[in-house]
Amino acid sequence: MIECPSTIGTAIRRALRLGALLALAFVVSGCASSNQASLAFASVGPAGGSTVAFESIDGPPPQVFERLVRLIDSESQTRSLAVVSREAPAAYRVRTYLSAQVRRGKTVIAWVWDVYDRNQERAIRLSGEEVAGKPGRDAWAVADDALLRRIAQAGLNGLTGALNGTAPAEPAPAPELRGPSVAAATGGDIVLGYSAN
Repeated sequence: MIECPSTIGTAIRRALRLGALLALAFVVSGCASSNQASLAFASVGPAGGSTVAFESIDGPPPQVFERLVRLIDSESQTRSLAVVSREAPAAYRVRTYLSAQVRRGKTVIAWVWDVYDRNQERAIRLSGEEVAGKPGRDAWAVADDALLRRIAQAGLNGLTGALNGTAPAEPAPAPELRGPSVAAATGGDIVLGYSAN
């Protein structure tokens, strides 16, 4: 029986995705046992797009890390973005940072994606915050799948928008100032300087 090219291409993509998911399962199980916060999964997206490798996810505990990896993988498959293993050549490399904070009685999960180009220069910084419910003994406990999916979606939307030239024209608003200034200078103030001499 002769298969048409679209069926062959679909079969190849399915086989590659299955291999990528097996690699993801292997890597995540290794990270869980070694308590490392690094990301090395492979997900195959459509050909022809920019490739992206996730170098690390720093900040969350292992169980949150594992769920975020899984959600980034599933969300990346719905976009025209090819995510490759961190050992593979990639046009862009992403380092992700998360923190859990309690503000005004609510947990806030802040996230940053620093995206580096092939020359190891930061090309894009994506960031945001997700406000969750009241914290328990562990602020990370509020980081459920819905919250982590919003982080994955926002990061991937910003990343694909920036890479495809369709990023929003307005930058994200600066976070509000809280508390007293640690150091501030007005126009007439004398500012201390440093000289190596």
